[in-house]
Amino acid sequence: MAADALVQEPQDSYGAGTVVDREFLPLPAECSRLLRILAARTPGFTTEEALLDGVVFHGDDLPCIPGPIKSQAVTAVLHAMVGIVGLEILRLRGITTSTVTYVDTNHAGLYPATPALVNIDGHTGPAVIKLPTVPQWDKDRASNSPLVYRATAIYETADNGVWFQLHGSLDSWRMLALIGIGRDLDAEIRTHDAAYALIQERVRTYCAREIEQLMVEKGLSGSIVFSPERWRRTEMGRSLSRHPLVNYRQQTQCPPLEPPPLPKVDDNRPLAGIKVVELVRIIAGTAAGAALASMGADVIRVNSSKLKDYTPAQPSSLTAGKTTVDLHLEDPADHERLTHLFDQADVILQGYRLRSLERRGFGLQAALAMANKRGKGIIYMDENCYGPDGYYAERPGWQQVADAAAGSSYVMGQSLGYPPGQGVLPSLPISDMSTGILTALTIMCAIRDRAKFGGSYHGHASLTAYNMATLDPEIRLYQRQVVQKINDKYQFPAWSSDVHVAPLYYSILDAWDKNSDLIKDEKYYVHFSDSVFGADLRVLAPVVKYDEQEHSPRWTRSPVPFCHHRFKDFSSME
Repeated sequence: MAADALVQEPQDSYGAGTVVDREFLPLPAECSRLLRILAARTPGFTTEEALLDGVVFHGDDLPCIPGPIKSQAVTAVLHAMVGIVGLEILRLRGITTSTVTYVDTNHAGLYPATPALVNIDGHTGPAVIKLPTVPQWDKDRASNSPLVYRATAIYETADNGVWFQLHGSLDSWRMLALIGIGRDLDAEIRTHDAAYALIQERVRTYCAREIEQLMVEKGLSGSIVFSPERWRRTEMGRSLSRHPLVNYRQQTQCPPLEPPPLPKVDDNRPLAGIKVVELVRIIAGTAAGAALASMGADVIRVNSSKLKDYTPAQPSSLTAGKTTVDLHLEDPADHERLTHLFDQADVILQGYRLRSLERRGFGLQAALAMANKRGKGIIYMDENCYGPDGYYAERPGWQQVADAAAGSSYVMGQSLGYPPGQGVLPSLPISDMSTGILTALTIMCAIRDRAKFGGSYHGHASLTAYNMATLDPEIRLYQRQVVQKINDKYQFPAWSSDVHVAPLYYSILDAWDKNSDLIKDEKYYVHFSDSVFGADLRVLAPVVKYDEQEHSPRWTRSPVPFCHHRFKDFSSME
């Protein structure tokens, strides 16, 4: 698409605080531009030209994700940065001198749809969740209650033009009761439209700040739909903007610890032999652990079968290559088992509310104390919604909440022609999956630095920070003509504020399937014939590739359900 074919638009075409391209760059070239920007903003990231120039972005000129936000390009760049750090670690292990990382930008566009791209013995889409081999972890969602379904949607408040992202989280009935909707109405409200109308009627009785404060007081999730500029002006937005996107640092208050040698194992993937404890729920932290496992890390995922979790993550590549165990921290024996895992680990990845694990004895300071005692540094990684500090840092949050807070939902509403202020979800769980690869990148930077400089490291990644990065004025947004060309190619459906994320992303997959060969190309997938889910499990493959297959990310074990394995520690995996 020639630059002179574009009609110039106002720089704030998608609302206050947005900046629009003045010319279009084909997606691979745009990724190369953004790589330089994000690399320069990342403390400690390589400045070696051979590694930066060694990234080969290839794929279609047009993005495959609808809307003006450059999520596909940013996600591709984060994968490329993971690839670069992987090469640095392989160099430290004496395995390669290569400087080349391959990233297929079409593959990166599919990455946010990872949970939906599962195929089990020919079953795909929503049918996968209903298979008897896929355990149900959330009975409320499985009930198909329209009120539960529409408890997570965007609603107009009593303030004209100000909308609010409600989120039912893992207890929709608790949130609904707070606005005057009880379970007794479940038998009466039997359609999604009726459920949305009833919840809208109740939300419209609150000013935006009233319902925001109500959710805060009760420890529930949700957010006003902010424009990018309005969010940046909030104190929370200012707090988050003070941190780099790839946010980690050495814990210099600890005693100096020598750099540990990287593991000597036969596996030639970058993280082979690195031990990771994954304490997360839902998608973002799970995606981070999956990326680390594909790079060769030994990942033990810890769930409690007494807690809800997100079902579609189980048969997808989000659990590939992992050991998944069941520990309940109220049980003293399980508490001791997790303590033992912490003592063995190189990396602690936790995605619960910030500092919530401190009360159980598994916070940052406990991990650092164990590391100091054993004489080997540790990496402790927090992943959450709002960031490492500020007045919302410990507040629960989800992908949709971060989209509303940072301005992504506002921008999508403007892109789809809705009145200013009306939020509309981005098309896929983009901030979830992309924060996952951001989290993995941050951890890998810390692993590299520990191997070079020693010590322990604390990192942080957040959904809202990722969203803010994609809306940054230097990253920019696509012009409306470009957005229209993307839509013309794939014929995406229209959607509004009432849509739920799951049917929305299945509709995007349907458009890809009907109007392109994108999701039909087998080069983007990996098959497992030994899966507990079925005889043939197909999931999305890792995005990063290297010249040597033995160095490239891959999973050596099939995805498994949560809490699948009998407890084992890292020594039993060697």
